[in-house]
Amino acid sequence: MDELPCPHAWVVLKNQQLKPSQYCSFYYKKDNLLRTYEFPVNPMPDESLWVIPTVVLEDVVLPPKGRRNAGRPRKKRLKPPLEKESKRAFSCSVCGQGVHNRKTCRN
Repeated sequence: MDELPCPHAWVVLKNQQLKPSQYCSFYYKKDNLLRTYEFPVNPMPDESLWVIPTVVLEDVVLPPKGRRNAGRPRKKRLKPPLEKESKRAFSCSVCGQGVHNRKTCRN
């Protein structure tokens, strides 16, 4: 579906009197799609009739070794110190100085 215009692009191409088919991949052209289904596709036989090589039967497929950590995944990019947010500085609401708070203010 990567090489097929989306519905919005299709409308724009039609409004500009352009042929949307010129903007499609070769594989999405009508004659190529019809040629794909030219030959019959036979359904798979019953599973009991399958011929599976012993090499494939002997192959053991194991689950992944690692486990995902619980919770939200960590961000991939770590911010450098200059880009990090600075901590908010609190100040006293009575005198406006930042060394103490309202409860310990002596003014």
